[in-house]
Amino acid sequence: MSLTLLAVTGMTPQVITETLYGLHRQRSPWPSRLHIITTQVGQAILEKSLFADQKLAALCDELKMPRYRRDQVQIDVVPDAEGNTVDDARTLADHEALADFIMQTVRELTADTSTNLHASIAGGRKTMTFYLGYAMSLFGRPDDRMSHVLVSEGYENHPDFFFPTRTSQWIKDRDGREWDMAKADVSLADIPFIRQRDQLPNMLQQQGQPKGKRMSFRQLVELINLGAQPHRLAIRLDASSQKLDVLAEGETVHTLTFGGLFDWCWYEVVALATLHRDGSLRRHADDGEENTAYFGHAVMARLAVHLGLPYDTERDLRPQVEEWLCKHEDALEAARIRPVDFESSMLRGLNVSQVNNRIKRRLNAELPSGVALRLSPGLYFDDSGVKQTRTRKGGGYGLNIEPEQIIGLI
Repeated sequence: MSLTLLAVTGMTPQVITETLYGLHRQRSPWPSRLHIITTQVGQAILEKSLFADQKLAALCDELKMPRYRRDQVQIDVVPDAEGNTVDDARTLADHEALADFIMQTVRELTADTSTNLHASIAGGRKTMTFYLGYAMSLFGRPDDRMSHVLVSEGYENHPDFFFPTRTSQWIKDRDGREWDMAKADVSLADIPFIRQRDQLPNMLQQQGQPKGKRMSFRQLVELINLGAQPHRLAIRLDASSQKLDVLAEGETVHTLTFGGLFDWCWYEVVALATLHRDGSLRRHADDGEENTAYFGHAVMARLAVHLGLPYDTERDLRPQVEEWLCKHEDALEAARIRPVDFESSMLRGLNVSQVNNRIKRRLNAELPSGVALRLSPGLYFDDSGVKQTRTRKGGGYGLNIEPEQIIGLI
């Protein structure tokens, strides 16, 4: 397993060599790659100090470690709100762009299962170190680490000090005092952090996230907070586009598109039951029989509304399913419902577990676990039809939110 050192820096490139020295002193694995996030001015300082002045090579020689090739060191300059490289983040939009950039970098690095990550928050502006620390808390895996470098008095932030030397080498401070670099003490303070990766949407934990699906730092934090503050949560269902908007106090935080009309219709059925406090979507009827035909009728009724197809609540389910398969196959396919899937799902009545699992996977793919759990269909109505906040075996299907939290559904 390889190791990547990720660091944020500003005007002090020394934190890179000092952190490497601290890792070597701890006999920790030696990073095979360096990934540095900095500003435009910081990039110039890094290039001069680490490469033109060969401070990085000197450290490797001092520690008898292999030198880094230039392609093993990646230096990224943070963008502003317009995507341009910046010397500093000066506006709220710039700070959000900075947060997004650092979050995306940590997400991508932690999505690589072939390497562990060591994040240093010893350099850079306070906002950069905060965002890096927070991103590590969100995305960090069990073997990823975070540290701050500790340098003894007289050497910290000295422009000529990069690491302790084996032999005496003297430097002067601004007051003319001399300091022997061989006597400097550099160590790493390991920073424990809470790992919340298991709460993240699945798509954020994987490599190759499409640009159109990228979630901002602000969105992600808001969604995680909604899971802990469900009273601020609401959803808006747009049947024309099969989109589910997740709202925080009336403002859209994230929009999720369903994979097909069939699953959307079942979600509408469950949302309507929640809206009207209707506990009749029970797995078993009063006589103990499986209620799959009842569920099937409920979905067929919603499908009929969306597709404009004939449906009669008084007739048996099976012959109407067969009629749709025979006469309206094109309409089903246009709605992204494969006739073969429609037949297997509906001919004997709706397979609730199957459709619920698809919906849960869709929600978990894009939403933090706390919100996805709130919005996933579950047995929240008890036997008497009263909605509960915990699932009840044998009860009726609903969502774990209140009726007033559902918008745009009739």
